[in-house]
Amino acid sequence: MSALATTAATIAVTRDGLAGLSVRGLRKSYGARVVLDGIDLDVAPGQIAAIVGENGAGKSTLLGALAGGIRHAGEGWLGGTPLGRLEPGRTAYMPQRPRLPAMATVADVLALFRGLPGAQPDRVAIPDGFLPPPASPVGQLSGGQAQRVVLAAMLLGAPELILLDEPLANLDEEAHEAVIAMLARHRDAGATVLVASPAAIDLLGFADRIVRLAAGRIVDAADTAASLARMTMTLWVRWRPGDDEPLVPAGVTRTRREGGWLVLEMPEAEAVAVLGRLSAAGIAPDRIRIGGPGEQRRGSPTPGAGR
Repeated sequence: MSALATTAATIAVTRDGLAGLSVRGLRKSYGARVVLDGIDLDVAPGQIAAIVGENGAGKSTLLGALAGGIRHAGEGWLGGTPLGRLEPGRTAYMPQRPRLPAMATVADVLALFRGLPGAQPDRVAIPDGFLPPPASPVGQLSGGQAQRVVLAAMLLGAPELILLDEPLANLDEEAHEAVIAMLARHRDAGATVLVASPAAIDLLGFADRIVRLAAGRIVDAADTAASLARMTMTLWVRWRPGDDEPLVPAGVTRTRREGGWLVLEMPEAEAVAVLGRLSAAGIAPDRIRIGGPGEQRRGSPTPGAGR
């Protein structure tokens, strides 16, 4: 099998009627380190569930296990079919850092994915302008362009279970909106969609449920409005020598200083408004981190901040 075919098989693993996801007792350990500690989860067809939590919470391991790429204890079903027995094409999976051979073109990637076992007519068309030119070699694409190619290839056909690990990373505002629209159309057709992200703020406006992981366990699972009202989010704002002492935006419940950072805590439901107030106060998006200064900054929901 070619390197491109091997990569495709790991990104789009595994299509029959509409069926929801059920998981019981899913566990995964690496030696003495427990990564997933008894996950029980139900996601109905026609729902988008945001899987959120800090780095190391188990998000990627959970999606990889559901996709069949990580051995684990416990069981999962799509409808009445065990996940391990699904026909090709019923599940689509994109890992956090997918890799494609540098010399493959965009057209090569799409053609290969269209030819995988279980291929079906596309449920959702790829938006005009979403992809780079077909003859573009993957190795010459920017990170955001490559991300779009993988997403478009993975969503070909009509998968019933869609598993995405941080799919909005590296995307500019236009591509971000196009991906959300594509996922919404899959959901409206009855697909079950799980999207992993470090913070629920990345998924505001289109997730139906938020499932929060911490230390390999589900600590909260509820519809988006109820879940956001209970969650706390942290924004780190960089302050430079000579800056005036900042006014704390409305909506922030707690603050502290750590070195050159002002740390703001708030309910996640207030996060978009707080980011807007920081922008109005002249704080550029590149001075804001979601989750801490060591985290890669995701596209800010502050108006005009798309990359």
